[in-house]
Amino acid sequence: MSLHVKSPGNAPGIYPIVRRGEGLKYLSFTIVQLGRELTSHTVESGADELSLDFYSGPVRVEVEGASGRWSSEIPPRASIREPGPMVYIPAGSQVKLTRLNGDARITVAAAQGKPGGSPALIHAADAALNRVGKDNWRRTVYTHIANNIDAARLIAGETVNQPGGWSSCPPHKHDRFAPPSEVPMEEIYYFQVEPRQGFGFMRVYTAPGDSEGFDHAYAVEDGDTVLIPRGYHPVVACPGYALNYTWVLAGESRPSASSLRGSQQTASRILFGARSTRTAHWMATFTALLATPPIVNVSVWIPLGVSCGICTFT
Repeated sequence: MSLHVKSPGNAPGIYPIVRRGEGLKYLSFTIVQLGRELTSHTVESGADELSLDFYSGPVRVEVEGASGRWSSEIPPRASIREPGPMVYIPAGSQVKLTRLNGDARITVAAAQGKPGGSPALIHAADAALNRVGKDNWRRTVYTHIANNIDAARLIAGETVNQPGGWSSCPPHKHDRFAPPSEVPMEEIYYFQVEPRQGFGFMRVYTAPGDSEGFDHAYAVEDGDTVLIPRGYHPVVACPGYALNYTWVLAGESRPSASSLRGSQQTASRILFGARSTRTAHWMATFTALLATPPIVNVSVWIPLGVSCGICTFT
């Protein structure tokens, strides 16, 4: 199975990109494209929890579940250079997505959930924000679903690359059980590019010495999806084109740890607590560290309360 799934285009329809157990162990991912010929779509979450992201609209989201009825209207997104809201849906829910006018594109990520919980709308302004890196590898990472949501497995957000800029750099991975520095979690990237005729590149590759290793490079365009079952996964945008990607992670449980890899020297492991002055000091120190490449084999443990630790570097 290819890790790179091309955009299904803009025609109204339901486009399953990956089903759990068919290429990924923990995650499923579907693109919902609403239009004149398909004005609404209903999703039964069953035993899964869901994260919804929105790229055009407006869209009405209506949920019926154990906590009762819930609804919200999601406005259209002005630009991919700014993050949009995301919606968390607990297991045991029925979700109806309805276009209000114009076309609407929604992505639905799913992982095995747990009983209970309530739907939640996470506005971009409420997402944890991290600006990471320096120069042409400085990007903005928004974490919408992490410690703020009582989810079983899902962690989700968006990363905005500037034109010509890199992200997921230094390259990092989260594919082996080696706590506290790393735990295995799958990931999916869903790309948007502005202007739409642009593109970026992504490399997905395993650590040296991996007996079942791989090394793939992809040209990613607007609406493409890349699956990351394991390995490092840096991304770069073409000069002149902004690149945004929705990222979703899931594993056996919901910790947040990653292993970073660069090229020449080793940085020490850093441990820190929840959101606090200490955290702010750590972020300033580590951002300065990242701004002085190259570094190699950085292992870091980051609690969910600080934004998704894995995706602080996304």
